[in-house]
Amino acid sequence: MLRPLTVDDAEDLFPVFSDGESMRFWSCLPHRAPRETRTMLDGMLARDDGSSRMWAVTLDGGRCLGWTSLYGADGRLVWLGYILAPEARGRGLATEAVAATLRYAFEEWDMHRIEANLDPRNDRSARLLERLGFCREGVRREDFLIGDRYHDTLIYGLLAAEWRQSRVPA
Repeated sequence: MLRPLTVDDAEDLFPVFSDGESMRFWSCLPHRAPRETRTMLDGMLARDDGSSRMWAVTLDGGRCLGWTSLYGADGRLVWLGYILAPEARGRGLATEAVAATLRYAFEEWDMHRIEANLDPRNDRSARLLERLGFCREGVRREDFLIGDRYHDTLIYGLLAAEWRQSRVPA
């Protein structure tokens, strides 16, 4: 179940954002204190100019187990983001949450294209995107700085027409 993400979810998300394994493929270094997670959420939610949507991934509408987001919407194009707590992984929750996010993007928000950028070493995330119909489009070399090291970015894309076609019963 998805519900709007709030700053109050920082307490549930700090264990994710402070976990080295969870952050291995993320766009920032692990958080060292809960206030870093709260500051990050506060900044993201405060900056929202209507071009983003963020949801808490939950089992029942309560405790936040991660998030899924659409951000930077411009010209019916948007980026996808998601992360789950270690205890929530391997149960299909990411697939369900991202699928619901795609439905929102294409059906409610009328997006034309969704792009997902990930670390090329993140095989689990790549498989998730491919299961949901995304196509691998390429690699941007050393285009993202995390700490003092540059990382490659793997680009995946999904067009509304492809998504609609995959949803038509055979």
